[in-house]
Amino acid sequence: MKRGIILSAAALLCALCGAGPLWAAGAQKTITSGPGEVTELWTGKVLSATFRAGMCFGADGKARGVLILRHANGQEDPYHLYGHIRANAFDLTHSSGHSFTGRITGPRSMEGRVKLKNGLTLNLEGERTLDVPLAAEDCAPLAP
Repeated sequence: MKRGIILSAAALLCALCGAGPLWAAGAQKTITSGPGEVTELWTGKVLSATFRAGMCFGADGKARGVLILRHANGQEDPYHLYGHIRANAFDLTHSSGHSFTGRITGPRSMEGRVKLKNGLTLNLEGERTLDVPLAAEDCAPLAP
């Protein structure tokens, strides 16, 4: 009987040790500002929607990120953005043809324009939070 309990305990321990990496794989890897890249979270409002944008900027000026637009009804639409930032001005595009341009206006602020592929242009302003953790894969903002 003792032998069966010991074997069962050993099997449980092996199962738990083997499951450890599976638990870790489910965890989202994050990045924060470091020597090669700066991370920021931009938040604000455009019309009746709010936005959260996780942005990563490389030392070479390359920029990437994900803007999540949350509509008044609670629906969220993510937009993966790519482009560059130079002298506090940014120029980003989405694969759909939408563009997002603007500038950093202060240590905690930014302003920009979203130009939809149909030509409609919307102005926006946002707050910046520096050195925030973002999703490592695509710089998406983490869930609030």
